[in-house]
Amino acid sequence: MKPFCGLLILAWSVITIQSSCKKTNTGDMPQSQKPPITPDSMLLCHNQTIWDSSTIHQHLIGKWQWEYIKCYWAPENANNEDFKNLSVEFKQNNSLEVKLNGQTTQTSSWAIVRLNDGYFKLVTNPIVFQLPGKVLFCENHVLFFDSYTDGCDNYFKKQN
Repeated sequence: MKPFCGLLILAWSVITIQSSCKKTNTGDMPQSQKPPITPDSMLLCHNQTIWDSSTIHQHLIGKWQWEYIKCYWAPENANNEDFKNLSVEFKQNNSLEVKLNGQTTQTSSWAIVRLNDGYFKLVTNPIVFQLPGKVLFCENHVLFFDSYTDGCDNYFKKQN
């Protein structure tokens, strides 16, 4: 009887481990849980241009509408709803305004800082929750890519 119980426990353990290791098929995910552009595509697109702090600064100037968030610790909760009506306006004088439903909710100063790997990040004072991470551009999108440090990735789209 003991060998049978041991075998049963072993089989149950293997099945439990295998079922918990299944990868999520992004094709089955609702559209609201998919990023506008995958992080890999953003990196490829971004790296087609040579960036420095000045060009990143100039490219950020203007109004950006928040699009999407995905956090390292809860990728299954990725969505395009959390900050649906949030926008950030970067100004030439290194100030920015965060607006929700058209109303200013936060002002901050900002600067571009070069990272050791050659990428750049935005430093804000006070901190703006949606803006940490590497700054990656692709066409009219910007990704604040922070999942590489176990943070959240936030996508924005440039407004005309």
